[in-house]
Amino acid sequence: MNVSIDRQQAMEGRDFNYFEARARDVVVKLEDITSCKDNARILRQLRDQDTYLKVLTISDHAEQYFDCFVIGEGDDIGWLGYFIGKSKYLEKLRIYSWGEGGNIEAFMEGINNHNQSINSLRIGTDVSFRNLRPFFRNNNNRLYQLEFNFEVGLECAQSIAFVLDENRCQSLESLRFEDCNLGEAGFAVIATALRTYPQLEELHLQHNNIGLTGCTALADTLRGWGASNLKHLDLDGNSIDDQGLQVLAAGVTNTKLEELYLSDNLITGAGLRSMSDYFQSESCCLKTLNVLRNDFGDEGAVALADGLMGNKSLTSLHFIPHQSGITNAGWAAFSKLLCDPSSINSTYLSNHNIGTIGEHIMKHNTPFNIRRYLDLNENPHPAMNKILKSHPDLDMEPFFQSKLKLLPVVVNWFQSARSRMLANNLEETVQRDSLKSKELSALYKFVRGMPSLTVISYWQQFVMNAQAKRRRIDDERRRLEDERRRLYYDEEAAWLRLGGRPRSEGNSTVVSGSKRRRQE
Repeated sequence: MNVSIDRQQAMEGRDFNYFEARARDVVVKLEDITSCKDNARILRQLRDQDTYLKVLTISDHAEQYFDCFVIGEGDDIGWLGYFIGKSKYLEKLRIYSWGEGGNIEAFMEGINNHNQSINSLRIGTDVSFRNLRPFFRNNNNRLYQLEFNFEVGLECAQSIAFVLDENRCQSLESLRFEDCNLGEAGFAVIATALRTYPQLEELHLQHNNIGLTGCTALADTLRGWGASNLKHLDLDGNSIDDQGLQVLAAGVTNTKLEELYLSDNLITGAGLRSMSDYFQSESCCLKTLNVLRNDFGDEGAVALADGLMGNKSLTSLHFIPHQSGITNAGWAAFSKLLCDPSSINSTYLSNHNIGTIGEHIMKHNTPFNIRRYLDLNENPHPAMNKILKSHPDLDMEPFFQSKLKLLPVVVNWFQSARSRMLANNLEETVQRDSLKSKELSALYKFVRGMPSLTVISYWQQFVMNAQAKRRRIDDERRRLEDERRRLYYDEEAAWLRLGGRPRSEGNSTVVSGSKRRRQE
């Protein structure tokens, strides 16, 4: 027992300088200073500046990872820290286990004070985070990704918040707390520390039970960012209810958010209704919304459909139909969102951007009519196709208020539809064949609806054509007159060079121009 303690104390006294001196004074045989061949291989790659070693994992399960260092007895961890400190090409470090423990301080000194290459750090085991303060200070302009994947208590969360607030790492773009069970209080202190990180583009917070307190803290941080770069926000499994979502909805307005994940929460229709203002705001850039395993029912479906009316950004709305409590009433709201057949204008103003409603893979769980509209959204000119499919007899009466001014527009629209329609299946062939009859029917309605204007328009067009033709004749007459004068001047100039015109038609004698002028 005393020998083991003495060995541990001896190793704890070995700092970076100890390993530096030993590596310089003697030719180190790596197999002798590590506990296994794989560890020796990794140390050799680090020592030799192998450019292929970009990602290194420290774990007890070497079979699960490529380039995995398993910390055993002896100076494993000390030598690893030393060679990581020397590495110029290692970019990503993943720490899932400290093994037998050992000289962690020497390891920390290597990555904290000497490494200049790591830009991504993932911690999957408990660590005194304050010991990493020098690492964050020295990597302030290089570290872009920071990830945690272990049970983070309140004390540890406070340490993380302290380091983040102290260093304000301006290069950090992605922050992940995955399955850390931070709780409301733990996440609140971290969210507060993030107020100086508006450059963050990704924030992964799944399964941390942040609750209402966490939502409030996050919303305050998002509002404080002003012009934010945040594009990805994952809040799956966080006990977020309608009140929490309402608070968050007010916070994401200023962001450039493109992906929002809210699965496995406590959200109902009332909460989704609070997102409407955000969906319809001009600043909304959201492309993907995940609300899987939330029992929001028909009320939530109607709230989503109403909120997304007029939205131009969202392309994917993911949920599991049989776990969301939606009935025919809810699907009817989505159908109207995609194609409102009440009028041509309503169809035109329907949503033509969404490509997925329901499950991304199991699309057969979405009703057929919804899938048909979604397919049309994936193809060119969805509004035109929806109008043709939903309005077999096109109503022209709304256009009558503009009299015949819109008639050429209607004709051009049909011509454009006919030119863009491809006969690649039976349905489109039938639709194309019926397009001409729809065009004739529309023209007939214009004539029937405004007979006097049609007659007047005919004679007005006749007069316009006659006037245009007369203008062309006048233009041609002026051109010929100009040409005649030009030829006369050219002829006179030619006679002048020849000495003058003949005295009479029968006399070929040429007189000079000056003599001819005296005779005259």
